[in-house]
Amino acid sequence: MHDDAFLVFSRDHKHLYAACLLDLHERFFTGAPAFPTPRRVVHAIYDVMRANPSLWNEGDGGLPDVISAGRRRIRKADLAFASEKGDKALGLARQLYSRLVDWGWLEEEEYGLRVTVDMAMGPLLVIQRLASLNKDLSQRFGGLIVQIRLNLEAVEKLTPEVTDRKQREAALAVREARNQADQFTKSLRAILADLKRIRRTVMESKTVGTRLEAFFEEFVDQLLLKDFQSILTVNHPYRFRDAIVDLARRISYTPDTMQVLAEEYAAASMASDVEDGHTAAADDLLAIENIFEQIGEMFERIETFRRQLEARVRNTIKYAERGAQGLVGRAGDLVRRLDALLRDGRHDQATVEWSVEPLASPWSEHHQAPTRQPRRPVEARELSAPPSDPLYELRKQLRLEYIARIAPRPEDVRKFLEGQVPPFGTKEARFVEIETVDDFLAFDSARRYALTGDVPPQVAGGFDLQPSPDTPPHDSEWLRCANFVIRRGGLRKGVAHA
Repeated sequence: MHDDAFLVFSRDHKHLYAACLLDLHERFFTGAPAFPTPRRVVHAIYDVMRANPSLWNEGDGGLPDVISAGRRRIRKADLAFASEKGDKALGLARQLYSRLVDWGWLEEEEYGLRVTVDMAMGPLLVIQRLASLNKDLSQRFGGLIVQIRLNLEAVEKLTPEVTDRKQREAALAVREARNQADQFTKSLRAILADLKRIRRTVMESKTVGTRLEAFFEEFVDQLLLKDFQSILTVNHPYRFRDAIVDLARRISYTPDTMQVLAEEYAAASMASDVEDGHTAAADDLLAIENIFEQIGEMFERIETFRRQLEARVRNTIKYAERGAQGLVGRAGDLVRRLDALLRDGRHDQATVEWSVEPLASPWSEHHQAPTRQPRRPVEARELSAPPSDPLYELRKQLRLEYIARIAPRPEDVRKFLEGQVPPFGTKEARFVEIETVDDFLAFDSARRYALTGDVPPQVAGGFDLQPSPDTPPHDSEWLRCANFVIRRGGLRKGVAHA
């Protein structure tokens, strides 16, 4: 980008510059390739000025039409009108065009005797983003979540035996799925930011009417009926979250599929070699898994902001009638006018039939305020213990037991491995039998020790855990993971039995 590129958004006629850039992008630099001449670009800027006179001229007069071909420059019968306003507007259009060229938004190129106008890559990317924001502020998800799931399902079917190029190229969908997941996360952040903006707009409204108008126009019409409908109906991410996480894990724990991914990443120049491709594919799958495991917190924040916004508007409506302009004020004025009519004596016998509850006097010896007593000095005494809640204590105990169970200690992992591997023996993880939840948790901890190489001293003193990715994986009812070898301490190298 040019150093002065963003001056167009900070100087006079900044809104006119923005409208011209968006129109030029839509007219010449979107869709089929076009290489307009400087004259066509100036006339396009003139058209924007004619359609938006309030952006550059405070007068109400219109402008004549112009054409970009032929001898006639201004198509208008009234030559005086054309020469005055038309020439002035064309001069301003040429000035705007020159500044866009000087500030790097447009650039001229010479092809022989012909001069054309083009837009560089940096300004083009900026205008594309601004055009997308100007067209529709809502974030649309469509079939994004479904597409990620379908891409991962196609990748899961890949094996080294598949030789068809079209089928093997499905491996590249993993990178696309990661980009789509990143886009989905950004969309959720955009919705959260929109909720904050709407809440600020609603609370800054001066009157009840403007507050309700901001709520219904910005929240209900723009956000609730578009973004919330797209994420809270058939495309709700929770519908496919578990399936996507399971697919990413199964692919990452299947050596044959990972081998195909590594080869295709290297063939598509997305990695320098097969080993680098294996690492890149694993990173993409891990990113997809982490994104869909952690979107719950984002949805909780969105739901919290939505409830807070609705509660504020509900309280506004609830207390609106309690002011002087509400029902109480109008009822008080009506009662005062009726009393004035009775005082005049014209309606001394006026009665209204209705049911009135019996009135009770509010005065009573129990309703009087107690007499103020002299202030007593502060006395030091022992603090009383907080009241004990049996249910709270039980929940606290259960929570501590859950935390201790869900994260096994190294001693528990060592005890589990001692029950699986005989003394001075070796056993592969794919032959380990898991029977209980505690066995599963201990096995998963041992698997992480083997993959990371960070083995606690309590376990490393008796066992050696080494990954074995080239062997078949562990596949049971509890989980599917890469294989690793468990060697009990004291075994010499070269001596092993399963």
